[in-house]
Amino acid sequence: MTATMETVRWFDNDDPSLRRCWHPVARIEDLDADSPLPVRLLGEDWCVVRLGGRLSAFVDRCTHRLAPLSAGSIVDDTLRCVYHGFRFDGDGSCVEVPAQDSTLPIPARASCDTAAHVAEHLGLIWIAPDEPLVGLPHVPEHDDPTFVSCPLPPSEWKASAGQMADNFLDPGHLAFLHLRTFATIEDTRVGDYDVERDGWSYSVRYRHQTQPLRGTGDESPGTVERESHWVFTAPHHVYLRLSYPSDGVVLTISFCHQPVDATTTRLFCTDYRNDIADDPAESGDAVAFQLAVAAEDRAVLELLRRKAVPLDAGVEFHSRADRITVELRRILAELAATVESSSTPSR
Repeated sequence: MTATMETVRWFDNDDPSLRRCWHPVARIEDLDADSPLPVRLLGEDWCVVRLGGRLSAFVDRCTHRLAPLSAGSIVDDTLRCVYHGFRFDGDGSCVEVPAQDSTLPIPARASCDTAAHVAEHLGLIWIAPDEPLVGLPHVPEHDDPTFVSCPLPPSEWKASAGQMADNFLDPGHLAFLHLRTFATIEDTRVGDYDVERDGWSYSVRYRHQTQPLRGTGDESPGTVERESHWVFTAPHHVYLRLSYPSDGVVLTISFCHQPVDATTTRLFCTDYRNDIADDPAESGDAVAFQLAVAAEDRAVLELLRRKAVPLDAGVEFHSRADRITVELRRILAELAATVESSSTPSR
């Protein structure tokens, strides 16, 4: 039976399974050494702080009178609440209640909730609210000195992280949405490819025709062959390595998604290129080009009324060309089912 829109299982930025995953929340340089950083993830406010050289992420709410901890300060490697001076260590344990006699014990219920894990990876700060099922994504070019890193400024999109990952994995839209930046209308057919699954990840390699990498105007300068190598890592990371065999040029793009709340996703996107010098002018041109491509994607994604990906196959039509994004839906469905089954109490 075909699922109705009312009964379909949707995967959005509020899905409970996302608490068992890693998510980027800020660039490392956004965190000041002397003050906490407020971030929002999965519809919840968090406070990221470095205490004694160690990263911690607190639910941004003091246990005493619920004041935001991100308005506080760092004192002797502890986080002090701005309201009544309660102090917390990196594990969230309350270590001082100034209004109380210091000889009295501090009840455990005065402690704050913290994320299961916090990490620095790919130039970003990542949070796993609960014990993660999936590891952090891998981008080999990040530590490869032959590539120049070109991070784009973070941007907030009115779309779900799942919808954005779906778009960045999709070869079928290129010839229609990206003609002004890199695609060619002569290559609309998506040829055959294999989907190789590996746990909570999968990869696809696909060859097609496109404009040369630097072709960004209205007039196409001709076409060249390009090999696209996608790697998806749950819940939302997309690794895309674009190789141009004719001249050895490689552009790798890392798409990292922060599910801010039900309708908003923050994108941390970084280009890695082997064809430019580590020079502000050249990297600036690379960033400007990628921003133009992203604007084409964003304009369409923000038109989608429902900010979620349907997990029931009957809601959308899928052709053979869509196997790469159907696999995304399969993994998200498995992720949701795994977390749901693990949280169901046994009888």
